[in-house]
Order: sequence, then C-alpha cells, then structure tokens
Amino acid sequence: MSTSTSVPEIEAILAYAIKTKASDIHLAEGDYIGFRVHGEIGKMSQWGEQAKVSKEMMHKLTLELLHGDERKFKDFLEKHDMDFAYVSTDGTPFRVNGFFKLGRIGFVLRRIERDAKKMEDLGLPAGVSKILTAKQGLFLITGPTGSGKSTTMVSIIDRINEERQEHIITIEDPVEFIFTDKKSIFSQREVGRDTDSFVSAIRAAMREDPDIVMVGEMRDKETVEAAMNLAETGHLVFSTLHTSGSVQTINRLIQFFNPDIQNQVRVRLADSLLGVLSQRLIPKASEPGRVGIHELMFITPAIKNLIKSGDFIQINNNIELGSQEGMISMKNSADRLRDQWIVKEEDYIGFFTNDD
Repeated sequence: MSTSTSVPEIEAILAYAIKTKASDIHLAEGDYIGFRVHGEIGKMSQWGEQAKVSKEMMHKLTLELLHGDERKFKDFLEKHDMDFAYVSTDGTPFRVNGFFKLGRIGFVLRRIERDAKKMEDLGLPAGVSKILTAKQGLFLITGPTGSGKSTTMVSIIDRINEERQEHIITIEDPVEFIFTDKKSIFSQREVGRDTDSFVSAIRAAMREDPDIVMVGEMRDKETVEAAMNLAETGHLVFSTLHTSGSVQTINRLIQFFNPDIQNQVRVRLADSLLGVLSQRLIPKASEPGRVGIHELMFITPAIKNLIKSGDFIQINNNIELGSQEGMISMKNSADRLRDQWIVKEEDYIGFFTNDD
C-alpha cells in the first residue's frame, strides 16, 4: 500500500486486505481505515492525521464501491443503510454494508472466499456428512457474526453439487458466492435485484422445481415460516441464524411467533428440523489464524419429543450422549482440538463456564 499521506483508492485498500488476509475492512468518515486479521482489528494510522478518511474521500470511496452510480448513492444518503456485493479487480468478492454513525458515512466490507472450501479443510464434525444424502428437512448453520457460517454453508452445498444431480436455488442478500454447476444446476437469486424479499423468493421457489433451497439468513417470522413450509413439502432447506447453540436456535425460531401459536410451531419445527450446526472461531495455539469449534445436533426421536414438549434443557444432555448419531458438543469439539495441541484451553473455556 502506498506510503503517501493521502488515503488510497478502494482497489488499493482491497488489495492490501487480500494481501494481509484480512477478513473485514472498516471505512468511516473521520477515522483511520481498519482491518480485522485473524479476529483482531487494527487501524492503519501510519500515514498520520492527514490519512484519516475525510468527508470528501468517503464520498469518493462510496461512489467507487457503487461503480459511480449517483442514483444508488442518493438513495443511500436518504435511507442511511445499504447492503450489496462488490468484486475487486482480481475477482475477490466482498459483502458490503453501508451505514451512518453519528451522521457520518461508514462501511464494513467482508471478504468472501472465491473458491468453496472443502469440508475437510474446515474441520467440520464427521457427522455433517449425514446431511449430504438428506432429501428433505431444515438444516441450520449458526454462530456469531464472523464465525464462518456462510463459508460452511457454501462448502456443504458445493459438496452436494459434486455428488448429486439436483436443482439448487439460493436466495441471498446479497449473493456472496457464485456456484459453478457440476452435477447440480443452480438458480441464484439476489434480494432486491431478482426478487423483492426472502419470503417472496421462498414462496416462488415452490413453482421452480427445486430440490434444495439455500436461504441466506433467517431474519423474521415470515422467512422462518416459509422455510418450514418448504421443508415440510419435501425439500432440503439450508439457512443461517445468529445464535450460539442448538437450544438457543430452537428458542429463537419459536420466539419469532406469537405466544398463542408457539405450541403449534414447536410441533412443526420438531417434524421439519433436520439438525443444527453451531460454530465459532478461536485462535490457533502455535500459528497465526483461527480454527472452528462446533456443536452438531441431529433430530433424534428423543430430541423431537423434547422440542414438542418444550423441555429444551434436556437437549444438551442428548447431544452429549449422541456421538453414535454423529452429534458433538462444542466443549467436546474444543477439547479434542486442545488434546491435539491445535488450540489452548484458555482461549475457549470462557464460553463454557456456565455449563453444568
């Protein structure tokens, strides 16, 4: 990156992020450029005070991200929020969120891998392979922001693409990864460009001869209900949720609905849910980078009954005892990596201090 006292243009910023393997870029009027590398965020202040992003430079960077589209820029200034995808000149895609903070423009850009990662390279639990042959039901990938949920979902979908002849519809906001047809055929739809909303696209998918539908994120009651409808009618549905484990995921899904119908929703969810893969990233012990720890739950007859009865507290016990079904708790997942000297216990034990 240039050592000039001027702030670099967007392509130079992206090139630096790619070179340093940054996962996220933070741009904000009146501040230094921030980069998150291996989970740690730092600001590029080596150019001194003159290198802070001015209002004029922020407008210039915004227009560069929007490919000079003044209409979109005006719309952003009016609405104060914007989500879209941007592809750098070297072909690396970024998921972009524009927002205002204290009346000033800010952006966060998340770097997206250009190639689908192999499931083995992600260190996913062996039990995840059961999903590769599933024909119907809802499978959720959950975790906090930045935990690699989208990367995991793309990896699973691309493995199915290699092994099965299916019609796979993806519904995203925005589209982050462009799949290449292998054995399967893809129809990728972007909210705002190809469809008005997640809900309308999911409902339309019923008439588009799908086998598998990938929904970028469960954001509201309508999306959850539409996804359950798809799963109940013989389709395999994948989606993500910002929850930290299977029990919290089930609770969150049910709480989208009014209390007077939550009993009915529990029954529907118990019958349509295939499983939940929860993950988070923690530092590696002896080299730069992070590695995933996972909880994997499948719907067994016992867990199905627990969901229907609302006795969620027993689900964790079933996960602990469900290794023969391919299940694993996140604590056991982390302990296995510790025993292989891949991670340090001090970097994950805080997540489990409230466990029984």
